[in-house]
Amino acid sequence: MLPVHLIYGDKTMSELIDNSQRKKELLKHMILQLHKGEAPEAVEARLSRLLGEVLYDMVVEVKQELMAEGLSVDDVLKMCDIHSAALRGNISKSPKGASPGNPIYTVQQENKAMQWEMASVKKLFDYIKSQTSKSNNESVINQVRVHFNSLADVEKHYRRKENLLFPFMEKHGIIGLSKVMWGKQDLIRTYFIIG
Repeated sequence: MLPVHLIYGDKTMSELIDNSQRKKELLKHMILQLHKGEAPEAVEARLSRLLGEVLYDMVVEVKQELMAEGLSVDDVLKMCDIHSAALRGNISKSPKGASPGNPIYTVQQENKAMQWEMASVKKLFDYIKSQTSKSNNESVINQVRVHFNSLADVEKHYRRKENLLFPFMEKHGIIGLSKVMWGKQDLIRTYFIIG
């Protein structure tokens, strides 16, 4: 077994726990500032300067605590894009990643595939807009249709998350966040009018 000083560096276990708690409190304060109307850019700069990288797990934990303390799921849902903007570049994933066969891994891969499809559609739309002659766009429009057909599978992805992932989260006490994720999916469904 490694000596404790090699595992934790120069910090004791209690110092690491205290530091983690301070980071959580500061992150909580910054998220509440966003809810009070503070500009995401200003919060992002302070977050980066004061906290550096924050583990994604800590962000989840802080949001869960805020909801337990009375911040409504609707408020968190309305502010998701602003939270993401302020935290962009400052969140690190947990060191342990999901491996193939794990439902989380599948969800992550599907998210990446949907992002790629959306980026492909955007590139095709940009190409169409840049053309002075609209006569050769039929093949490009057919490519757009192919990507839209792939994106039609998003409903299967959402149902899989709602039936597998969300109940698991709720079973382990992560209720507010699963409600926020569910609400975000419902919002996206209204954009795409998915049955």
